[in-house]
Amino acid sequence: MQLLCSDVVPGLGCDYVAHGDDAAEVHAAMVAHGAEVHSALMEGKTSEEMARAKEEMDDYILGLLSQD
Repeated sequence: MQLLCSDVVPGLGCDYVAHGDDAAEVHAAMVAHGAEVHSALMEGKTSEEMARAKEEMDDYILGLLSQD
């Protein structure tokens, strides 16, 4: 199972591909990648905004993975 970063955030121009044996592994890899490489996207956000964005991103990633 795999998921492209560009599928999660279209237009970002990132070619990272998260791989895993199941949705949980791919989700974990994508979240780790986002935190490591794209943390600047969250700069200047309040803790509430960051929590809401994380929840929305988690739901979106898991939704993409459930389509496979």
